[in-house]
Amino acid sequence: MPERIDQPPEQHSPALPVPSYAAQVLTTAAAELERMGRTSLVTEGALRRAITVAVAARLHQLPTAVADEAARRAWAAIPPGVDGNTGRVQAAVLRGTARRLG
Repeated sequence: MPERIDQPPEQHSPALPVPSYAAQVLTTAAAELERMGRTSLVTEGALRRAITVAVAARLHQLPTAVADEAARRAWAAIPPGVDGNTGRVQAAVLRGTARRLG
């Protein structure tokens, strides 16, 4: 006798990456800031450039809505007060923030 199926098979959502896309953006931006100069002072513009490079590198193959949300989460997680930090210090801040995002 064939097996009776009352419900469709359970469908699982694809697992999210670990670390999250937002955390990957922050980690990549940290590396970009260090590449720009570990002892150079970071400005808001330099941080924006580093995040833009990181978003392009990490999120370019994702659907737009997913990439936009990951970029938004990454930006929202960055603590204020960038001006005056060196590339090394700001990179450490971004990496710590990425760890907290998971």
